[in-house]
Amino acid sequence: MGKASTRRKRKKSRRVFPVVLISLAAGCLVTLAVVYSPSWFQADHVPLSLVSAFQFNDSTPPPDTIRIEVRNGAGVSDLAGRAQSFLETRGGDVTFYAPGPPLNAEEMDYSVTVIISHDTSFAAARKVAGIIGIGDSSVVMMLPPVGQTAPVDVTIILGRDRDDPSYFIPYRD
Repeated sequence: MGKASTRRKRKKSRRVFPVVLISLAAGCLVTLAVVYSPSWFQADHVPLSLVSAFQFNDSTPPPDTIRIEVRNGAGVSDLAGRAQSFLETRGGDVTFYAPGPPLNAEEMDYSVTVIISHDTSFAAARKVAGIIGIGDSSVVMMLPPVGQTAPVDVTIILGRDRDDPSYFIPYRD
């Protein structure tokens, strides 16, 4: 009796296996057809609120005053304080203002510095990135919830790539 039930199970699995494979293949084909369909990428399928929120204008000049928040993600003592002082005392066409004290990041293991723009225009974040000497690839966006405004324009999380306090000597350009 043991051999007969084993044979039945094998026969059932032999019948189910092709059905599962065909179902998976069909699902993959449908997914690819939807994702790579030209009509999928047309703007009239995207809600207008999203289209307007994600239109970036590279020619937007940075504001005269940029509100910043500096966080230490490298674990170096007083790194965020030095960076904040450097930005606030720096002369030039833009004034940096930090409404609060420098803070520590939630984690202290950032390998690279991250600049977070809280506005759809990256102009302020790019200005900060240029001044502290990092590339645009470290600039990301994190918008506040709809109907709210962020307390700062840009948040800077300093990583180990900027863990030398000598990067932030005041009046250095």
